Amino acid sequence: MARRPQDAVQFTFESAERIAGVVRAAELATPQGKPLTFEARFPERMPKQVRAATFTGSWAINASKVVTFAYAPTATQTVMNLSWPITHNHSVAENCIVGREGTSWWLVVPVLQAQTAVFVTQTQQRTYCSATASQSVVTGVSTSSTSFTSLSDVSVTATLDTTSCTITVGVTKTTASTNVVTGVTASTATIKVVSATATAVFIQTTATATYIRLRVP
Repeated sequence: MARRPQDAVQFTFESAERIAGVVRAAELATPQGKPLTFEARFPERMPKQVRAATFTGSWAINASKVVTFAYAPTATQTVMNLSWPITHNHSVAENCIVGREGTSWWLVVPVLQAQTAVFVTQTQQRTYCSATASQSVVTGVSTSSTSFTSLSDVSVTATLDTTSCTITVGVTKTTASTNVVTGVTASTATIKVVSATATAVFIQTTATATYIRLRVP
């Protein structure tokens, strides 16, 4: 039958006497070296610890700050911030998580918030109007006219009468009608025309995504 860890260990009288003699000899012997100690021999193996705490004010990267442990109002510790640029000057105690490695304390993470934002996924370069100028343009034209009759052709004929020795001359006139513009009326309007252009990058495509940021009260 296998022995269990909690089972009692029994010694014979002779074995007990022999063990007691070895112990007495060791106690009476002169120490030849450094006495036994039980402090931590390997600091890097010290247990790590994570604590909830609070702090006030801003906290820059590579700066230390005294924090107060949660549930222990009188327990404080100096903590180093290696990665979170907290620029807001908190006037009210702000929560955070700190951790210990070895004998040093570090800021693990402050309070974060999830925010939704629209991100630009594609852009396109376009030319746009950068300046305008006012110009007057004709919007309508009307005219008035008068009709004139003019001589366009004249035909002359002559006939000789040999009996009476007379000449008869005949004249034929040809006329034409012509319209002549006597007046012009026009209406105008003021419009804006492009006087200068420029090139810019415009948003073509967007997408909605969620990102994490430091919570600012």
